[in-house]
Amino acid sequence: MFSTRGVSMFWGKKGGKKQPDEAPAPPAPAPASDDDLGLDATADLLRILGKFAFDIDHYSAQTINEMCQQWARHILIATPYPGAEGGGTSAIGERNWQGLREFVTQLRQREKAYVTTNFKEIRNVLGDFIDTLGKIIAEGQEDQTDIGEQLNRLRYVVESNASLDTLKREAMQVIGTIGNITEQRQRAHRDVLEQLADKIKFMREELSAARREMDMDSLTRLYNRKAFDQQLPRLAEFNRLSGLPACLLLADLDHFKQINDSHGHLTGDLVLRKFADCCAQTFPRRSDFVARYGGEEFAIIAQETALDVAIMLAERLLQAVRALRIAHDGQEVRITVSIGIAEFDPRRDLSDWIQQADSALYRAKQGGRDRFAL
Repeated sequence: MFSTRGVSMFWGKKGGKKQPDEAPAPPAPAPASDDDLGLDATADLLRILGKFAFDIDHYSAQTINEMCQQWARHILIATPYPGAEGGGTSAIGERNWQGLREFVTQLRQREKAYVTTNFKEIRNVLGDFIDTLGKIIAEGQEDQTDIGEQLNRLRYVVESNASLDTLKREAMQVIGTIGNITEQRQRAHRDVLEQLADKIKFMREELSAARREMDMDSLTRLYNRKAFDQQLPRLAEFNRLSGLPACLLLADLDHFKQINDSHGHLTGDLVLRKFADCCAQTFPRRSDFVARYGGEEFAIIAQETALDVAIMLAERLLQAVRALRIAHDGQEVRITVSIGIAEFDPRRDLSDWIQQADSALYRAKQGGRDRFAL
C-alpha cells in the first residue's frame, strides 16, 4: 500500500510544491543584557543626582550638575570623565568606576558636612536669639511670665536636638504669643534692634567690599600683610557684635633659610607656593582669611571657629605639609611647619591676640618644631 507519510516534506499545505528559497522569519531581537541595564541605571542615577543638586561650599548646583552629566556620558559611552588627564577618549569599555565611586562619595560627604554645619549654625543663632529676645521683652512687661515659660520651652527644644518640624512648630507658638503684644512694645526697643541689625549688615558689606579691594601677594596669591592689618580690626569688631568665636593661627616654615641656601631661591619660592596651597585647602571657607604675614610666616584668621576646631585644623595642616614632596631640578624637598594658636577674646586688645599667637608659635619652635602650640 502506498504511504503518504513524508509528502509534506515536498508539498505545501495547499498541495503545491514547497519553495526551497523561501526566507526564514527574522529572529527576535535579543533582550538587553544585565550589563547594559546596569550602565543605563547608573547614568540615570547620576543625572538625577545632578538635576536636584544644590549649592555647597566650593561648588555651585550648576557645576555639580555638569560634572554628573559628564560622568553619566563617561559611563554610557566611555567619554572623558571630569578631571581626566589629556581630555582624550577612553578605550571602548574602559570606565573609571573607582573614580566615579570617589566622586559620588566626596560629593555626598560635602553635602552632609554643608547641611550639618548649617543646621548647627541655625540652632546656635536661634539659641542666641532666644536669649536676646528674653532680655528685651522681660523689662517691665505684664506678659513676662507667659513669654518666659514659652521661651524656656523653646530653648529646651533647641538644646534637645529635636527635628526641624518640632523646632518650627514651637517657634511659631512663641511668635504667635509675642505677636499679640508686639504693638505694646516701646519704640525704643525696636529702634535699638534695628540699629544693631543695620550696623551688622553694614559691617558685612564693608568686610566683603574690603576683601575685594585688598592687595594680593604676587608669589603665593594669598592676601598680603597690608590686607591682614586692614582686615583684622574689622573681623574683631564683627566678632564682638555677633559673639561668634574666632581663632588666629600663625604658621612659620621650619628651617626655611636652609632651603634657600641649599637649593636656591627658586626652590624657596616653589616651597612657599606649595605651602600656600596647603593653607588654602585646609581653610577653604569664604569666611576664613589666609595671608602671607611676612617672609615664610603666614597668618590665618579662622572665623566662627572655636578653639577645639582650630586645633583639629592645625593638625590637618601639619599632616598636609608633612605629606608634601616638592621636586625641583631632580631633587626632592620636604618641609615642616610650626603653628601658634590663640583664641579671640573680645575683652582684650588686638595686639594681645597677635602677641598670644606669636608666643604660641615661639613655644612650638622651642618644643622641637613640626607641631602646634596654644
